[in-house]
Amino acid sequence: MKNLRPTVKYGGGNQLVWGCMANSVARNLDFTDVTMNKYVYLDILKLNLKQSASNLGISRHFKLCLDNDSKLTADICTLCVLYHCPGVIKTPTQSPDLNPIEHVWVYLQQKINEHNISNKQELRKHLIEE
Repeated sequence: MKNLRPTVKYGGGNQLVWGCMANSVARNLDFTDVTMNKYVYLDILKLNLKQSASNLGISRHFKLCLDNDSKLTADICTLCVLYHCPGVIKTPTQSPDLNPIEHVWVYLQQKINEHNISNKQELRKHLIEE
């Protein structure tokens, strides 16, 4: 056992990121370090949903893409989305091939792996740059 080095799967850290995308552009990345729950998600929506759509010039015709995660579909979040969002695309939970944002995360993961990142600040910086 003395010659074994502990390893951590997927780099050992994590960062919760919310973002808005249209075509090939992403904007308004929101980083949070707290555990996601329906109240954290509601705050993210209130702070970012309308502003992101406006910044991308898609305010009147954007669609929010959601999977069926219970935090995202909680009544309080559903009401906020109904009030602020002209359309919703629901994808099945645990179906990354059907969720457009998962394809973005795969691309970002490949780009991030090209850098030697040692902390969350560096990770955030590189996510914003990519």
